[in-house]
Amino acid sequence: MATQAHDTTTQPLPTPGAGPQMMMVEVALIEESPTNPRKHFDQAKLAELADSIRATGVHQPILLRPLPGHRVPDTWGHRRQGAPLPAYELVAGARRLRACKMANVAEVPAMIRELTDEQALEIQVIENLQREDVTALEEAEGYEALMKHGHADADQVAAKIGKSRSYVYARLKLLDLCQQAREALREGKIDFSRGLLIARIPDEGLQIKALQFCTRTDWQGDAPGYRECARHVQDEYMLRLDKARFPIADASLLPTAGSCAACPKRTGANPDLFKDVDSADVCTDPQCYRAKEDAHTALMVAEAQAKGQTVIAGPDAAELAYDAYNHKLKGYKRLDSVEDSPTDQPLRKIIGQQMEAEGIKPTLIENPRKRGELVAALPNEVVLRLLKTVEGQAKASKAVAAEVKELVKSKEAKTLEKAKAKYEQAWRDALIDRAWKAINTECIVPLFSLDVHRYIVLREIASLSTDDAAALADILDLGKVAPHSALIDFAKATASPDFLMLLVIMQRDSSANHYRHGHPQNEGLVLVAATVFKDRLDTVIAELKAQAEAEHLPKPVKADQTAPPEGASTPRPAAQASPARGKGKAPKAKAEAAPKTTPAQAQAAIAAALRAAEDQNQAPTAQGNEAPPDPSVGDAPAPGGKGGAGAQDGAAVEAAKPLKEGATVRVRPHDAGPKNAPYIGQTGTLRYLVGQRRDTWRVAFPAGTARKKEAVESFNAAHLEVVG
Repeated sequence: MATQAHDTTTQPLPTPGAGPQMMMVEVALIEESPTNPRKHFDQAKLAELADSIRATGVHQPILLRPLPGHRVPDTWGHRRQGAPLPAYELVAGARRLRACKMANVAEVPAMIRELTDEQALEIQVIENLQREDVTALEEAEGYEALMKHGHADADQVAAKIGKSRSYVYARLKLLDLCQQAREALREGKIDFSRGLLIARIPDEGLQIKALQFCTRTDWQGDAPGYRECARHVQDEYMLRLDKARFPIADASLLPTAGSCAACPKRTGANPDLFKDVDSADVCTDPQCYRAKEDAHTALMVAEAQAKGQTVIAGPDAAELAYDAYNHKLKGYKRLDSVEDSPTDQPLRKIIGQQMEAEGIKPTLIENPRKRGELVAALPNEVVLRLLKTVEGQAKASKAVAAEVKELVKSKEAKTLEKAKAKYEQAWRDALIDRAWKAINTECIVPLFSLDVHRYIVLREIASLSTDDAAALADILDLGKVAPHSALIDFAKATASPDFLMLLVIMQRDSSANHYRHGHPQNEGLVLVAATVFKDRLDTVIAELKAQAEAEHLPKPVKADQTAPPEGASTPRPAAQASPARGKGKAPKAKAEAAPKTTPAQAQAAIAAALRAAEDQNQAPTAQGNEAPPDPSVGDAPAPGGKGGAGAQDGAAVEAAKPLKEGATVRVRPHDAGPKNAPYIGQTGTLRYLVGQRRDTWRVAFPAGTARKKEAVESFNAAHLEVVG
């Protein structure tokens, strides 16, 4: 039934002596009960119930009792002037009554019984608190009222409501929440499980700290989960009694607290509330625990002082601590800690007999990190004197303790180890100093040998990023698999590691977004390029920028640009500029397979190319209108080589139609591998030169029926011819 979703009874109601009466009662004559455990009403759900009542009426009567005389004065303050005096007190059915008022219903079906205050309260708890929308805090307040006014204990309440004993105890524990935590529970900031974790902390200040942890949110707005909250509460606000440094059964240690064994704040005192804690001997009151530690420390200090020992405690002891990672004490050596000993035995075993012989008593220092613990120690200077004394005894006599003999051996070993370390570093430092002096006074020839350059470039390659290594492997045509390893192998075999170093410098400093504070952008790239091109650097950069602009930037459309007349054909740029136009076709160069280049030959080619570029910068200008040889011509002789791949008349063809970026080319028939064979006879666009000899072109083939997307492959210049 829609209007009764939250009003199903689960326990039989008590039947008093007088029989119940069923009748329609005016809503204005009913007064709500101040002992109703339900304090929160969802207004949206009340509105839904009011709509249902308007449509179909109230299907289940509410429970009333005649208004007790002592309640009449309570109604005067809020009763509307002229309104009738209330005659009944609501026992069960608060939601239905409020929904009737919202729906302006005049009368409501009701069952009227003669009930005492205790009977009415028991019905309210049993009837109302088993609704699914009653909060855990309302349950706790209802159980508390039932136990207080109904003279029942938790076990009896559990039997009446059909719940377990631990269920009732857990709800009742919520009443120990501070006001701030109660409000957080009512507002839904924490749920029952987190509220119970906080309620088990007996101190209000610590409850507020735990509440702050449980309600904090991360950058995504998520609060800590229950397990994290439970772990935090146990770690921060629970202390194991079996590890206490004070006698937990001593009731006189802190008379106001008594013995820990009988303390109600011990987990074992209420196991139903602490099923998640694996021990019954856990203290839930850290402040009381610390107070007992302080009391125990005070007793130990008094006993030590009575024996004539020096004791350092409290703030004075705290000043002797270093930090969280160094447990040593400033100015003191601990007698029972191996960390403060020169051997693997504590100091007490080494100098203990000498302390007794001299009547030296240790100083007791309160451990800054473990309250309730006194640490035996001696000043550093006293320990040093005693160690020298027992060391001298060991050298003078064989009848000494084994710990003292171990001290002598350990000290000798450490002394020898330090001497060896100084020796190993000293000769290396001296070698640097002498070599530097010789470099400045004796050396004439350059000292950056191939081996030195190889050492430098290998270190640089090892620090390259994956992208930079892949880019260099592509430039050197080393393959795309394991570029770092390929570069390292290449650097070990190349005859020109210095040239390879220049390539690494340019690549590492080639990013368009790269800028180091205090250094110009692409400083290394520009430095090497300027060394190669000298005065032509600006011209080269301008040319490359123009090519990049043509390839990557959108072409501007001129306003006066018009289409050619219909039927007219526009010659290709290459055909317009060709000096051999109209003179017939030159014979094609014979295609030959590109010879495989060894790493040594490749590096020799790189060196020759750089020398050729330098010679070209220094060469005089050619007479007439002849342009300098184009280094990008496919069949041009490689630097230091004997010639290109084609014959002489083949070279003439290439000179007439040079291979340049952006040109349209066709793949000549040649002995191609399975990768390049499908492209024989197809046309594509030249992108840029690659390879060790700079005689290999990257060619882009457009998408079409043969392929779904553009393809880019590498071809030797001898296997390409310009179309048009």
